[in-house]
Amino acid sequence: MAHDYIQSTYSFDRMRVIIAGAGEVGRGVAAALRGEKRGVAMIDPDPNAISDSQSLDCLLITGNALSRDSLVRAGISDAEIIVFATNDDNVNILGCAFAKRVFSEQVGDRTASGLITIANVRDSEITHPTRGAGPLENWARTNFVVSPSTDVVDQLISGLVAPTLSDIIPLGENAWIVESSVSLGSPLIGSTIEDANSKGRSDPDYPRIIAMKAQGKKGRIVSGNEIIQEGDMLVYVIGATKLFGEVARMVGDADSEMPEKPRVAIFGATSFGSKLAEHYLSNGSNVVIIEPDLDAANAIVGSRIGVNKRLDVIHGDPQDEDLLRELAVEDHDIAISTLSDDNLNISIAMRTFDKGVYRTGLILKDRALVEAIQRIGLRPVSKRRVAVKSILKAIHMHVPGLYEPIPRIPSLVSMSAEINPGNSLMGKELDEVEDIIGANLVMLERMGPDGTFTNVVEEDIGPLEEGDRIYLILEIDDVGRAEESLRS
Repeated sequence: MAHDYIQSTYSFDRMRVIIAGAGEVGRGVAAALRGEKRGVAMIDPDPNAISDSQSLDCLLITGNALSRDSLVRAGISDAEIIVFATNDDNVNILGCAFAKRVFSEQVGDRTASGLITIANVRDSEITHPTRGAGPLENWARTNFVVSPSTDVVDQLISGLVAPTLSDIIPLGENAWIVESSVSLGSPLIGSTIEDANSKGRSDPDYPRIIAMKAQGKKGRIVSGNEIIQEGDMLVYVIGATKLFGEVARMVGDADSEMPEKPRVAIFGATSFGSKLAEHYLSNGSNVVIIEPDLDAANAIVGSRIGVNKRLDVIHGDPQDEDLLRELAVEDHDIAISTLSDDNLNISIAMRTFDKGVYRTGLILKDRALVEAIQRIGLRPVSKRRVAVKSILKAIHMHVPGLYEPIPRIPSLVSMSAEINPGNSLMGKELDEVEDIIGANLVMLERMGPDGTFTNVVEEDIGPLEEGDRIYLILEIDDVGRAEESLRS
């Protein structure tokens, strides 16, 4: 089969990452990596997908990623990482083994230890430890399996706590990045960043502004002297979900307090719907699932959560007004649409929001729809956007910690890492650590005598200790330097 090759503007010897699949997810990953000035090659059999990727300045190859020729042309012998992000889970899993084989042939390394393989697996059942194939990393020659369903659910749950906030991004177990714009009624208008952050010096959990983007300007890490104005986008780091409402108040968009045990309506007995139901049921909430497909509804009833007395499963049309009236959907605190059709999810979410359900969420495929839907007042989460972020986390996983792009300020990323035994940063003071890494340390968690982690205020941090969890924000150009420092 003949292949078309499109050469990027920079040299082949800088190639480091190969991406199989030039769809929305693959292009999103490629764009982020090019922002880090990493060399990227993309492979896809669809000429249209390749054409849509030309603006990314990558090496583009029209071909099959399960072809030895395509992998060799993409520079497999020089690659550090290969990501399989096609629309076929089976191809993504098999591709990791095939890429290892071709790499070993090219470089003479039987174990292919020099190549990291990442498979994006959309069907979470495949990776389930009991119902699926278990940990694929143990047998499928994948170094990392990305199944973003858990991240989608976590992000949606966090976002519904304070839906007026623009973005709420989980960052580890006890930290969140929150973004929101300053409204006219904000008490922060006219204040400096330093004054706004003053309470955080005595309360380590209190929301602290770590970056901002003024209207018409590039986003940046704050120095403290900036004056806050209406329309500024502020980026906070927060150590407790109970403070989401405080951020909403500070930016001028106060949210009503969410009940401790909210009543929840979930449209769709999907894997996402099941995970969401399990979360809210575990917190003592009453949950109803509305599912149009009888088999899917019965499957939920027969599942592990189906025996919970606080769960009702109804087979019916989610758009049926009589059904919504019978359910008294307006009396629910949360409504979430998790069906596979974006348009249907939008329609259902708008209906429930119009009926007075203030905290209405939905799951989308299309990344481009997220901000438009959010402006209506809904809380959307894009599966593809989360998949991109999950893959980027896996790419940076050779650093012990997490990697998270700042959604509305693409020039910035956040990272977290644990200080392991022997790390060269142990024993160093905060200022020295920031200089070495080339990043701002915005939060530190330290293990107490009881084995739990707590946030530490800046003046009490002292020298870094073994086991400390550090949270950083940095320019995307400095990621490589930070990774090297955290590995050392």
